[in-house]
Amino acid sequence: MIRVNVVAEGQSEMKFAKCSLNKYFGGSPLISSRCVMTSKDSKTNYEYRGGLLKYQHAKRDILRWAKEDTAAYITTMFDFFRLPADFPGYEEAMACQDHRESVRIIEELLRMDIASELYSTGAECRFIPYIQLHEFETLLFTDIKVLEYDYLEPEDIAKIHQLYKETRAIPPEEINHGAQTAPSKRLLHALNYKKGETVSELLEVIGIHKIRKKCPHFSEWLDTLQRLPGLKSYS
Repeated sequence: MIRVNVVAEGQSEMKFAKCSLNKYFGGSPLISSRCVMTSKDSKTNYEYRGGLLKYQHAKRDILRWAKEDTAAYITTMFDFFRLPADFPGYEEAMACQDHRESVRIIEELLRMDIASELYSTGAECRFIPYIQLHEFETLLFTDIKVLEYDYLEPEDIAKIHQLYKETRAIPPEEINHGAQTAPSKRLLHALNYKKGETVSELLEVIGIHKIRKKCPHFSEWLDTLQRLPGLKSYS
């Protein structure tokens, strides 16, 4: 059995990995996920998880899990939007006009940094970095009308249709990275949207096959996971 551990930025991403990705992959590979640990109470050993405030939090958690579970692959699901500025390659990536290239820069330098720490354990080849363009809510814009399942009032439906008109010509992963125009910000401006509450359930309605067709970077990540050595061939 090939296993993949996903270090997720927040609860929504963790739930998506555990539920939707496992359902989609059918156990090949088998997905586990947990949120980034941001701090730990030294007296109670309670771990505080969720949110990505600095790279060192992510790095520490990736390395810890990789060393605890040396038989599994390990990957990430972090948003490019508001990624902490201390991530490897951040300045170079921000200077790049093509955001798909930006995340590739960060992913490659992240891979190199983690691999250098794992080299002595032999687990360096088991790390697969993934940065989500631009944030988890991006995937909803594959079919933003799916929000009509949660927002039933006529004025809300009208706002959803307006949001659809504004974004339908933009590939979801290319929706603006700006502080007011990122995917979640567009939702917050249009609706009484509470970040993260129902994203996983709505993505389940859209379906991963449909999301893959419109979100190539996301699809490439799944391709990588589906082609891990030892897995059954995927059709």
